[in-house]
This record gives sequence, C-alpha cells and structure tokens, in this order.
Amino acid sequence: MDNYSRGSTNFIAKAMSLEIKMRYVLLIGLLLPCLSCAETSLWRVSKGKNQLYIGGTVHLLSKSDYPLPDEFEQAFREIDLLVLEADLDALSKPKAQAQLLKSLLYTDGSTLKSRIKPKAYKALERYCKTAGFSMAAMQKMKPAMVVLTLTMTELKRLGLAGAGVDQFFLDKAKAKGKKTAGLESAETQISTLENMGKGRENELILSTIKELKQTPKFMEDMKKAWRTGNLVDLEQVGIKTMRAEFPELNKSLLISRNNTWIPKIKAMLTTPERELILVGALHLAGEEGVLAQLKKQGFAVEQY
Repeated sequence: MDNYSRGSTNFIAKAMSLEIKMRYVLLIGLLLPCLSCAETSLWRVSKGKNQLYIGGTVHLLSKSDYPLPDEFEQAFREIDLLVLEADLDALSKPKAQAQLLKSLLYTDGSTLKSRIKPKAYKALERYCKTAGFSMAAMQKMKPAMVVLTLTMTELKRLGLAGAGVDQFFLDKAKAKGKKTAGLESAETQISTLENMGKGRENELILSTIKELKQTPKFMEDMKKAWRTGNLVDLEQVGIKTMRAEFPELNKSLLISRNNTWIPKIKAMLTTPERELILVGALHLAGEEGVLAQLKKQGFAVEQY
C-alpha cells in the first residue's frame, strides 16, 4: 500500500459512519459552538415511562468547535448506553481498514482512466492539477474512493478533519465506564461505501467537483441549520438535491438505513436502560427520517 492510499484510508476510517459521502460529506464537518442556542440537534423520544435521546451529529470537527452544546453533555450524564451508527473502534482496526481499502481500489488491473468517461476524467484532471493531487496515484482508486479522498482533503484544508461528536463521546464513555454499541456493523458500512454511486460514477465525480468549489456557501447554510436543530432547513440544504439528482444514493445512504434502524431503536425503548443515540443529522430530517417515523408510530418526540 503506498503512502497516498494509506493516508486516504486512514482519513476515511477516522470519519466513517456513512455521512462520509460525496458532496454531502461536507455536512459532516459543520458545527459551531452553540453556547447561546435555545435549541440544538438533540431530541427526547419516549413512550410511557421509557425514554432515550437521539442526537444529530457531525462526524468531523475542528478544535474551535469545542466545547459542544451543553445539551449533549446533559443527556450524556443521564444515560447508561451510548449508541453510535457503527463501532468506531472496529472501523479503526487494521483488519477493517484493509477491508475498506480492498473494496475501494481496483485489484483486477483496471485503472480509473479506463473505467470512467473522458469528460469526467478530464474534469478530475483539471481539478487535481489545481488542488495539487497526483493523477497517477488516483489510477488505482475506484470513483467512490476518489470522491472520498477529494472531500476529506478539502475538509482537512478547511480545518474540519478532526475528531467529531461521535468520537468525542465514545472517548468520554470509555473514560466514564459507560457501555457502547453500534446500530450497524463495520462490514455494513464498508459495503455501503463500496457501492456508493454505483452505476453513476461519472455523474458522482462531476457533481462532487462542482460542489467542492461551493463549499463555503454550503457550509454556512448547514451551520445555521445544525446549530438550532432546524429539520426543515437540514432537509432543504442537505437532502433535497441528493433526492432529486441521486435518488438511489439517497435511498441507500439515508432511507434504507433509517428503516433498518427504527426496529432497533424501538427495542431500546423497551429496556430499563436509557440510551443516547448519535447519528448523522440528515438521518433525522424529512418525512423518511428517524424522528418522523417514530412520531408516526406513536412515540413522543420533543426537542431537548
């Protein structure tokens, strides 16, 4: 494994949780201190005497984003079990990283140039020349890894590639002796990444390049939505375009996973333990989001 590929893989594994994806990966790194916010991206879900907390998160942060909103800290103090999208420890282990790398690199002698259309390749070539990327190093990468690498590097350039909300509370849970769990396995997340944009690889690359150039505006809009837990704005900024332009991606990254999580969350609401579930903020927005589905099924959902 060359150093370039290893560095890309470490970035990806570090930020794993499927919010790492194309242009929409950008929303992961969006968070500002929220010390004066009246509300934030945290909800209490209950039925009868049983309740748990669900928080919308960002998976990558800068040092200036801390301290986190106090509501998260308050909820954390009350819970017995921290539940993340996946087991971050498992995702960071060499075996998982090797599996991830294998799934995102060509191993049959193919090259990126031979697998995507000239228009997409030339656009990528122009972007890489401007951004200082080596096209030679990218020849081994499948389109999904190209997109992830470009996005993660841009987030790093903007100072948004540090540990995020998930990792912060995972470390805290370990220090406090609280139990942890994941809604998905490492294998499931890796498989989803591997199939990201499948069948529309050229559009994926072109769309990502376009969105990376618009990062500042996108970030500003997402900051405002996340800071107040504004689900309408989160859907408008982060989901609307993906739903229209990449419906298959929207289904695989959001809808299908939301649907899989609902029974697991409902089961947690039957236990005496109190849980804090942390998932990417877009999983909570929209009619197909986790919160709307729980409301439809008779659970009380209130912003914390």
